[in-house]
Amino acid sequence: MKIIERQGKSASRITEDFMKEFNLKLDNFKFEVIEEGSSGIFGMFNNKPAKVKFYLPDISENIKTLAEGLLNRLNVSYLEIKVSFNDNAYTVEILGTKDPGFIIGKEAKLLNSIQYILNQMTNKQEKKHLIVRVDVNGYRNRRKEALISKVKNISEKVKKNGKSITLEPLHAANRRIVHQFIEKDSKVKTKTVGEGEFKRVVILPAGRNKTRHGSERTN
Repeated sequence: MKIIERQGKSASRITEDFMKEFNLKLDNFKFEVIEEGSSGIFGMFNNKPAKVKFYLPDISENIKTLAEGLLNRLNVSYLEIKVSFNDNAYTVEILGTKDPGFIIGKEAKLLNSIQYILNQMTNKQEKKHLIVRVDVNGYRNRRKEALISKVKNISEKVKKNGKSITLEPLHAANRRIVHQFIEKDSKVKTKTVGEGEFKRVVILPAGRNKTRHGSERTN
């Protein structure tokens, strides 16, 4: 919980200015009037400023509130939402949902859409660039582990045969996982080919700049 104290001519004016500054509505925060303030004698002597203390939820609390509102509008039922901060990103975990497949969608398109919208809402409210990741029942971790296992097998095949292998089109986040994993092995490297949603990652022997004729592709 973030606490901000402000003072001015009146509590109402302080609150109004505070809401404009942070682009807030009354139900987005709590406040306490510490001093009502007074204009003093003839408005000149012994005048005292009004003082107001504002209580703002921290970023994790805000993200959780935004996520709950978004999921409620989608009529998604769940038991709990957890928000954690690691590796310079906030992770929203949707737990206990009866239909994770609905939230995930085909090729995780709905889950990625929810993540995109939540990022936009969070950055607009916080007025800063934050990274928010959304997962449901551990789906992304399982997919990451499966992808790494697949890439590990493919990289071993590339090293053995000396031929490049092109993966199926991958989402940007998954392409990043592949690049980061291959970077750890000095005998292979990666490059990206294609455009837009059809971008693919090519795994090739270190020292090779182009894929050899007859190189393999995964489907």
